[in-house]
Amino acid sequence: HIDSAPYNAIHVGAAAATFPKNLMAQLAVGGVMVIPVGPDGGVQYLYRVERVGDDGGVVGIGGDDSKIGFLEDDFKVYRVLGVRYVPLVRTDD
Repeated sequence: HIDSAPYNAIHVGAAAATFPKNLMAQLAVGGVMVIPVGPDGGVQYLYRVERVGDDGGVVGIGGDDSKIGFLEDDFKVYRVLGVRYVPLVRTDD
């Protein structure tokens, strides 16, 4: 829920095809997101994403998703282990 952001922790319980930048934007500096990433039926990994800064800001939120971005220095991403999750479903709600 973006109105309550920023969050210190986010746990995603379904696999995303890529890192969802709209969720990454909701992490507080020092916050951690645990998320499975990979294609449905393919190789997936559980990742730990730490937000360590906010120098890059967020661009493109609410517009074209291909233009959303961060500075890489704002996040540290660690691959934890291989997993198999159901796919994350995007809704317009």
